[in-house]
Amino acid sequence: MENEFDPSATAHVDLQLEEVFPEIRLQADKFELWFQPVYELATGKVLHNEVLVRWRDAQGNLRQPQELLMALQDTQLLYQLDRIVVEKSIQVLAQQPKVTVSINLSDEIFADQKFPYQLHQWLSKYSVAAKRISFEVGESILCQTQPQAIAFITELKMIGCSIVIDDFTGKYFSLLQLQELPISMIKLDRSFARQPLDPEQHKRAKAIAYISKVFQKPCIIKGIDDKYSLKFANDLGVKGVQGYSLSQPQDNPKTFGSIGLLISRIVASAIALLILLYIFKSLMGIDLFKDRHAWEVISDFFESIFGGK
Repeated sequence: MENEFDPSATAHVDLQLEEVFPEIRLQADKFELWFQPVYELATGKVLHNEVLVRWRDAQGNLRQPQELLMALQDTQLLYQLDRIVVEKSIQVLAQQPKVTVSINLSDEIFADQKFPYQLHQWLSKYSVAAKRISFEVGESILCQTQPQAIAFITELKMIGCSIVIDDFTGKYFSLLQLQELPISMIKLDRSFARQPLDPEQHKRAKAIAYISKVFQKPCIIKGIDDKYSLKFANDLGVKGVQGYSLSQPQDNPKTFGSIGLLISRIVASAIALLILLYIFKSLMGIDLFKDRHAWEVISDFFESIFGGK
């Protein structure tokens, strides 16, 4: 999910529902897919791209996604939008074999018993492996719609897709329950990225990050919008990060990793190496690199990486 909707950002939601609904049902080309990458924190490489939906109005302007969701939330048409987004995402995967995506699902889709079969048909039609798709389901939605939702995502997982529990706070499911849920990954709620956290939130975030490693369900934190939230993600030791400071949504999926994350890791490694050399030489009397200053070793380290040695 993206940043929360700011009502002040849109003075007037000009949607004529009786005119829009036929377009939603019949004209999938009215919707555009945009993408925001999730990066592996340790290496900076792209883990996957989250699919975001955009709607273009009659004047050709891209509307805020929240406008569309607000208009559809009580209409029982969200599951149709889910179907449109999923098929269009699979078409993108068929054209770009190196891309993997995560797709948000609405709560209405859980009542669509034909969706798993349709998903299987799309995957076969476009020759796309199910493992290239993850489905994101909000923690609160999963809690409010179980056991129907649990049965639904279990079926998707049997097809070969991964399941991500989104906006996770630990308020609806205990940490022990995470082991029993048919999920593959945990995406922390963006509230955890807002620094500084109160002591209770900080403890909860550390506990979730720890238990995700124990249960082998990698943890992602979203809302990484500044250096403080990125540092917090590093302190937690999560698997992946996502946010506007790393990459804003764009109309094509990213496959190239984050240079910023990679450089920060290299710098951290260099500093650690420098400290290690100092400890060996100054405190233990061991000179690992005789007649060479530690900074020369560090310089060669950077040159070997950026100079192609």
